[in-house]
Amino acid sequence: MERKIDWRQIEEWNSKYVIKCFATRDEYQWVPVACTEDDYLIMPDGTKLLDFFNQLYCVNVGQRNGKIIQYVKEALDRYGFVWDVYTTDYKATVAKMIIEDILGGEDWPGKIRFTSSGGESVEVAAAIARLYTGKPYIATREHSYHGITAGAASLTRVYPGRSHLSDINRNVKQVPGLAYWNTFVCPAPFCYRCSLGHSYPDCKSAGKQLPCVLNTERLVLNHGVEQVAAIITEPAFGAGTIFPPDEYLPQIYEMTRRLGILWISDEVLVGFGRLGKWFGYMRYPGIKPDIMTLAKGITSSHIPCGAVVVSKEIAGFMDSMRWNHVSTFSGHPIAMAAAQGNLEYMIENNVPDMAEKAGQYFGARLLELQEKHKTVGLVKGAGMLWQVELVKNKKTKEAFIPEDRYTSFSGDLSKQPVSIIHSKCLEKGVLLGGYCPNTLRIGASLTVSKQNMDKAIDALDYALNYLDKMAD
Repeated sequence: MERKIDWRQIEEWNSKYVIKCFATRDEYQWVPVACTEDDYLIMPDGTKLLDFFNQLYCVNVGQRNGKIIQYVKEALDRYGFVWDVYTTDYKATVAKMIIEDILGGEDWPGKIRFTSSGGESVEVAAAIARLYTGKPYIATREHSYHGITAGAASLTRVYPGRSHLSDINRNVKQVPGLAYWNTFVCPAPFCYRCSLGHSYPDCKSAGKQLPCVLNTERLVLNHGVEQVAAIITEPAFGAGTIFPPDEYLPQIYEMTRRLGILWISDEVLVGFGRLGKWFGYMRYPGIKPDIMTLAKGITSSHIPCGAVVVSKEIAGFMDSMRWNHVSTFSGHPIAMAAAQGNLEYMIENNVPDMAEKAGQYFGARLLELQEKHKTVGLVKGAGMLWQVELVKNKKTKEAFIPEDRYTSFSGDLSKQPVSIIHSKCLEKGVLLGGYCPNTLRIGASLTVSKQNMDKAIDALDYALNYLDKMAD
């Protein structure tokens, strides 16, 4: 029997009792979602919104995937809850699927530890790296995002991503006492606006290493390799929305091997097919992480779940000691059931290949918009994650919002180009925008249809016409 919902009552309760994110009470806009389907959010009045945020770029196989639902229903008939010291068939099966079925062609993976979220995966990975090496420091990068819990936030360097407060009057309040927990920041491989003042690819003429990699190595050496446990990288920046040049990750990997530090590949957002490969690091042949963090795509976000994969060497070390570490919901049977259904569906349908092909089509359509619109300065991406830089002037790369990725999310956000694009796309029934003020971050499910990609492109074309006029 279908439950009747009084949406006016829901709106009242939501207004009275729920703390909002990204908006003050006066700014908050009520967006009720009655249900989801495929790449759409459906509102109580039946309005369908095509979601090219893919929520948080995490519903990899589309909303309400039948196989995931089947497994979750079966698990709910069998389990309430058992904690991680016990074994369920789902947990053991998912571990085997990731290590053997998906990563079986790789020689590095040893074992997996399940978590409840991406941020928790980063926390666990950092703890393992420090325990294994006996070293305190972990290097991170400008504009990186790794989570909001204390340890993960210490590695997060996209400025507005550390849970601060801001308002329309440009008041900013950072979290008092938030420590940076033995971390240090290295340059981002943001070639479009290099923080080191270089221009790609001319910067390569100075030597073998990219300047951002050379600077990273010098920072590691400055802190002392005997003090640095690891460097953590996103293969493509999520919140920071940056695709590095092809040389970058292989050079970072070579540096870690030569200096004897660990490489943590944060695959929370790009893992499980988003970039057209099972994992983002696989886009670069010959490199392999020591530790890999996972979440989001492991269940296509139908139920919260994360994981950490460690190398054979690290697995052997962890197996030799008692690890006094537990999280209540790690390996939750219902989450593990969702993961099993999701991974079976992905393997059976070769979803990473679907994402690769979708990205080839969608990327080509975005490049058409770059040729057509004077405010599109850069298009870069792969699979179903795309970076589009919005500029006042293509030649000078002048940004609409000078703070760019150092924004504090204060002031009048409606004037930001991503907000303008979002509002104009919404007129066409499409959700599309970005996190950084001058940068669109675009992605749908990895199973998105050509029809829906075309609808998104048409809406973005319409919105860019409006933004072009603002640049005059």
